[in-house]
Amino acid sequence: MDRGRVIAYRALSMRDVLPTGAQDHPPGRTARLALRLRGIEPDDDPGGHALVQSVRGAIHLHAAADVDLYTAALRIEDGADIAPYSFGTFGRELSADGVRYDAALADVADAMRAAMAAGEPLTKGELSEAVTPAVPPRLAPWCGGCGVNHVHDGLFRAATLQAGLRIEVEHSTLFRYLPPTGEAGPPADPAPARAELVRRFLRAFGPARPVHLAGWLGLTPAAGRRWWALAEDELEEVRLGGHRHYVLADAAAALLDAPEPEGTRLLGPYDPVTELADRELLVPDRTRRGSVWNPAGNPGVLLVDGEIAGTWRQRSASGRLTLTVRPFDGLGARRRSEVEAEAEWVGAALGAERVAAAFG
Repeated sequence: MDRGRVIAYRALSMRDVLPTGAQDHPPGRTARLALRLRGIEPDDDPGGHALVQSVRGAIHLHAAADVDLYTAALRIEDGADIAPYSFGTFGRELSADGVRYDAALADVADAMRAAMAAGEPLTKGELSEAVTPAVPPRLAPWCGGCGVNHVHDGLFRAATLQAGLRIEVEHSTLFRYLPPTGEAGPPADPAPARAELVRRFLRAFGPARPVHLAGWLGLTPAAGRRWWALAEDELEEVRLGGHRHYVLADAAAALLDAPEPEGTRLLGPYDPVTELADRELLVPDRTRRGSVWNPAGNPGVLLVDGEIAGTWRQRSASGRLTLTVRPFDGLGARRRSEVEAEAEWVGAALGAERVAAAFG
């Protein structure tokens, strides 16, 4: 399988990002931008959207109808299945102590629903303060950074989904949890939901391997393989870069027939194009990868004919939004003109009245 075929397929498949969700980081900044840059107005969907802490405990925007699917799939039974890079050692420690992670989730979620019974939105600090005394002490270890015992942060974030809590953003540094609507029902079978997430991941980012799925979900490689096995009868093998990769069998024709992407695009920070996929394939050069995925905060990306060809960041001053674009290689006059037109589109999506593009 040629790498260019994969880039073309993903450019086609990622026109709709909601099946796998759009990360919102910082809160209120990136998820709606991801939709608007694809011509989707978030508030126009009659089914509605929901901002929740779902995959890896990060805030994502999903179709409201998909929240139950993610809730069932992410009710993980064994804390040892959660990758340490996203959770530390706490999950493994619970497992070693014989504490089932799904039981811990249920304990914290029950306490959250009780704390929200008054019907008032709560900040994370307010909810944590109410929940911590109501759960087993093992779930609220000492936090040196905060100087108090509180529910482990990763467990807390994961439990908000199980409690049915949606998020309302006030600004990028403040959001509140909204009280759940309706009574909690019995837990759904996670296996069909997990199989569906495997399908959705591959439909958006195939061909892929189980390790890529595990990275998206924040699971250990072994757990990723178990989830993968739930849908393996629906997959077709292809060879890419000397390794076995897999695609949904019913998407194999689309992989071969996807048109070559053309044109210049600007995608926002934490866009699903960069957040779900295998980074080495998207950006083969190691130095360039470091500029796209930055520990200090990811920039937006410049796409040229489907390839990540640079990054951009924004700043506002004197009522003007400036997007500073840093291409990896030189851009000709036509490409620069296309970038400037894209900057106007980004500015409109962000609600800016005056927009300028600069090149760094």
